[in-house]
Amino acid sequence: MRLWAIIPDEPITDDRAYLLGYLKSVFDEVITSRAARTANRVPEPERSPDMVLNLVCAKNRALLDDIDAHAQRCGVPVSPPSDGSWRTEDKRTYLTDYPDVSPPTRIARSMDEVDVARTAFGGDIVIKDPFGFWGKGVERISSDADMPVAEWLLANTMCDTRELIVQPYYSGFSRGEKRIVAQRTPDNSFEIIAYIFKQPPDRGWKSNIKIGGQSLRTELTDAEVEFALAVAPRAGIDNVALDVAEHDGRLYYVEHNQGYGGIVDFDLDRGTRNVSRCGEFLLHVARHGRPDD
Repeated sequence: MRLWAIIPDEPITDDRAYLLGYLKSVFDEVITSRAARTANRVPEPERSPDMVLNLVCAKNRALLDDIDAHAQRCGVPVSPPSDGSWRTEDKRTYLTDYPDVSPPTRIARSMDEVDVARTAFGGDIVIKDPFGFWGKGVERISSDADMPVAEWLLANTMCDTRELIVQPYYSGFSRGEKRIVAQRTPDNSFEIIAYIFKQPPDRGWKSNIKIGGQSLRTELTDAEVEFALAVAPRAGIDNVALDVAEHDGRLYYVEHNQGYGGIVDFDLDRGTRNVSRCGEFLLHVARHGRPDD
């Protein structure tokens, strides 16, 4: 079986490199192509694959459409599905997909709307660029002095959306959040295959590892397991890295990412379950097609 893996045109992270190395032991051949997150097209492989693995967190829907067109010409499946991949990158799905499990959310298209939302949410808010990542485009606005930050972010949104997500600032989130990775299985259910606790740096409130957060060993409560397994299928992707935080005794959906290969450093002593379960699922899809088709 031949796998075509599309990876971002940037230095690949250790976890993705480990995953690709593992997949070379599962598939007969792994072909790789690189594409920028904002590209319109991806170079087609010289040999026809049996399935496509898209590891590019695309900021351009045209790239996903091009990947799908290649796959359709070859008659092979894609993981993750491009519709789910696109919705994963666009955080405005708080309103459409997760209103019952996320903090109260508004979309602001002007500074007046930011100010109205700030008043409605008690004066202390978090604003998010819909396509922000690694903690970029996420800011806390707790006073009038912070409003120029919101004005700049609104005028300089990624993908030129000119919209901001506005949510109340929940102090419980500043204690950290749990990253829970759930993998689709051949019977189209989900299983939890990895998890860590992400702790913000001292005097910080964002737990993103790229900006100083720490990854710490943790265990999951029964409530967290139930919550994650209920939310993961709603993401529309096959490998869901779900961020869950608690405030005032309630669990909340913070966001999710495409988690392929994640948390390798903390899961090696768990028998690389996260990587092996990814590989088993992808090989099943290459042989038998997607379980959700």
